[in-house]
Parts: sequence; C-alpha cells; structure tokens
Amino acid sequence: MTSNSDPNSLKGKSVLVTGATGEIGQAIVAACLKSGASVFANARDEDKLAPLLDSWAGKVVPLIYDVTDEKAVKEQFRQIQKMQMQSDIGPLHGLVNNAGVMFEAPITVSSMDKLKEQLNINFLAPYQHMQLACRLMARQRKGSIVNVLSQVGELGSSGMSAYASSKAALKGATVSLAKELAPVGIRVNGVAPGFIDTAMTRHYDQERRDIVLQRIVMKRAGTPADVAKAVSFLLSNQSAYTTGHILPVDGAFCP
Repeated sequence: MTSNSDPNSLKGKSVLVTGATGEIGQAIVAACLKSGASVFANARDEDKLAPLLDSWAGKVVPLIYDVTDEKAVKEQFRQIQKMQMQSDIGPLHGLVNNAGVMFEAPITVSSMDKLKEQLNINFLAPYQHMQLACRLMARQRKGSIVNVLSQVGELGSSGMSAYASSKAALKGATVSLAKELAPVGIRVNGVAPGFIDTAMTRHYDQERRDIVLQRIVMKRAGTPADVAKAVSFLLSNQSAYTTGHILPVDGAFCP
C-alpha cells in the first residue's frame, strides 16, 4: 500500500495548487513535492512566490495569474497542457483548489461587494479550475481533485454567513462532481479545516482564541501541515477508493 508520506507516491505526476503563497498553500506544495510530484504553483504576486521557488529550485513551475480572471485561467491551462507532456513534469494528476478569502461581518452590515468577492474566489474560480482540469485528466482517465473547504461551511458560524455560503457552494459542487466524474476515473474530495493557526486567525485576541480552543477536543489550533497531510492523502493512491468525501481537519470541533 502506498503511504501518503511515501516519497514516490506522486512520482511522474503533476499537481496544480492555487493560492500557493499562503501558509496552507506552501505546506501543500511542500507535501506534494515530498511525494515526488511536479507542482504548478499559482499566485497573483510573483514576488511572494519567490521564496517558494528558491526553496524548491527547479521543482516548482510558477503560474502567475488571478484565479478569478477567466481568460487568464484558460490560458494557464493551455500552458499546463503543453508542459505536462514533458518527461520531467508528467501528466496533470491533481488539482488543489486552495486559494480563498474570508471576511467576517453580521448580515445587517455585510457588503454585497465582499459577498461577491468571496463567491468569486471561493466558489466560481474553483469551479472553473475543476472544469478545465477534468478535461485534461479525463484523457488519461485518472485524476484527483481536492477542494479546501471549511468547517464554517459545514457547521455555520455567527457573523460569517457570506463566507460559509461560498464554502458550502463548493462542497455541493465537490460531492456532485464526485458522482459525475467517477466514470472517467477522476476522484473529487474536500478537506474542511477548523481553527488553523494562519494569518486568517491570528487577529483573534486571546480571549476569543481561548473560547474557540475550549470547543476543540484536542485543545489546540491546527497547523498548515495538518491540512497538507490530509490533502496529500486524498491526492495519493492510498485514497484510491475514496471520492465525494469531506475530510474534517479540526481536532474534533464541538459546535
């Protein structure tokens, strides 16, 4: 059986990771590289991607584009289609829709612009990426798509209805496409992180942080590496009989 920590579990394959410059994105890229994959790393800011390229010299293919720019996304997939035939890159095996944004606000003062921004980045952009990726994967009748969801989208949270809605929409697409794409050998799963120690949660003051931690059975925040390990498992052959599954990475959060 192939382990998700096996340095050869993704050897000869390529994986596209969106939002590669964030802390979770960097951890996912590292996990894929350690499993032997070539990684197409997406970012809007080339300078922010530079440290990742320096750390993994020659093993990461940078893709600089805005995930919400439909024309740019199409062009990048045309480039991926050309590059994936290179022997040192390999066919597109995985897509990790990791790019995301979160704004907190009660519904009474929620900005429609912020709602649309979250829907565009958290749902519409991943949907287009899945549409284009599955066309490439279907040719080899094999592939794995992993969407980074959220326990907020699973359970809801006061003051986060817009964000929860965008992630819940992506969950609906995840479980539906798992059924639609299974006949052509493509698996579609999601990971639903809980309270993860990243820039998205560090603005919490200590009192608010303690309240959240008290509701987590494991009594600690998660790490980007915790999320990356779950993503790596779902990309690998170790999860070959798993599709349409949403894997919580939340330390057993109690609503």
